[in-house]
Amino acid sequence: MTAISQPAQLAPREVTALILAGGQGRRLGGVDKGLVQLHDHPLVEYVLRALQPHVAHVLISANQHQEQYRQYGQVVADPPEFDGSQGPLAGLLAAAPHVTTPWLVAAGCDMPALPNDYVTHLYATLIAQGGQIAFAHAGARDHSICLLLHTHTLATLRAYLQGGRRAVLPWLESQQAVRVIFDHAQAFLNVNTPEELALAQASVTPL
Repeated sequence: MTAISQPAQLAPREVTALILAGGQGRRLGGVDKGLVQLHDHPLVEYVLRALQPHVAHVLISANQHQEQYRQYGQVVADPPEFDGSQGPLAGLLAAAPHVTTPWLVAAGCDMPALPNDYVTHLYATLIAQGGQIAFAHAGARDHSICLLLHTHTLATLRAYLQGGRRAVLPWLESQQAVRVIFDHAQAFLNVNTPEELALAQASVTPL
């Protein structure tokens, strides 16, 4: 893979954010997780709280409720050759034509406790280890959709998905992605169940 010269610090003008809101929300009764209310605000607004200070542009990967999501950023739908069931990598592929910055940072729409240093810590570790993609690891597990990548790497996604593959981690490994350790597992809380929503109600600072 071609080496890319990387700045020592990442300026917001160099970064686009992608919020992945394509999940089915089955364990929450089929609701759109990004629009679930937490302290009277939808979950997507908490993700924006962590990302917006670090980016110049916000994309939202969503195949439903697109009008509601447009108030938060530019909405992109999965490419037509995929049926909306190909997972988060299809969301990355959908975003690719709309990214005009050299860097893209992604997170799920249902992660209300992302740390304020989410982008800077991913990038600092990436620079230290010399890669082009970094993803989060916390609480003894990988959070593979929580990633920062150089947009050069998006070129490999279409062939990967067209080959019938959709798992995120094998694609990251094929790109020699850097695993970045975060100290607080709770920062990557996914609200997938009523119990996790209750935990977020008790632990996440309101907007």
